[in-house]
Amino acid sequence: MKIPAPKATCNYPDRFEDCQTAIEEVFVLLVVEATRAGWRHEEVLAAITSVADITTIALDTKGKTDVEIRLAKLMKRND
Repeated sequence: MKIPAPKATCNYPDRFEDCQTAIEEVFVLLVVEATRAGWRHEEVLAAITSVADITTIALDTKGKTDVEIRLAKLMKRND
């Protein structure tokens, strides 16, 4: 699934909300697929939150390079 690009390359007032809207469908599909696989909604949402938190922390620390490499590999797979 292709995620829509921002409306502009620069910062604009609704950019964060546009990002949320752009990723919402992919997020919902992730939750649906995980629950179909047998995980409970609560587990899936907690795991997503944990992964997001860990990634945020890693991007702000020495682990940044490792996380960036993993993200780059995932992005290449999804192109």
